[in-house]
Amino acid sequence: VNALAHRDYLVYGSEVHIDIYDDRLEIYSPGGMPDGSMIQDRDPLTVPSTRRNPVLANVFNRLGYMERKGSGFGKILNGYKAQINYTEDKRPTFRSDRYQFTVVMPNLNYSVPQDVPQRVPQDDLDAKILALIKKDNKISTEKLGMALGVSYKTIRRHIKAMGNVHYIGRGFSGHWEIHDKS
Repeated sequence: VNALAHRDYLVYGSEVHIDIYDDRLEIYSPGGMPDGSMIQDRDPLTVPSTRRNPVLANVFNRLGYMERKGSGFGKILNGYKAQINYTEDKRPTFRSDRYQFTVVMPNLNYSVPQDVPQRVPQDDLDAKILALIKKDNKISTEKLGMALGVSYKTIRRHIKAMGNVHYIGRGFSGHWEIHDKS
């Protein structure tokens, strides 16, 4: 969504590319940083929010696809840090020049043999679910699953087993509440 909302539409003949490799995902967007700087020379968490296409960003916001807080870099980096297989050498990287912006998101499961089941201690997964819900009490079970590398059904099963986490309301207007176990 960010690649579409922030791309430079004045660069004709170019398009957003999403390239999937075994060890990484690369997202290329035409147009560099709006201020002409290079992202690799800056701390992504301190870059001020600038909307190259404010109308498009507003549409994506109203559709619920993006926030208007300038939180994209933080969501990517913090989402990765919350993952089970995260190591600092698999931190997402950002590159830009005057003509393009590229995000490289390493595959956190690349070095893990795919035929060996990944065993996650149940208490550890429960703790990570609780931490993500405390951070964002409107997060969906699908997003929890993506953030933790498990299916949304696994998330629902764990939440039910915990017994102290309840979704109040319906759909996007609802939220999670965590109650003390008594």
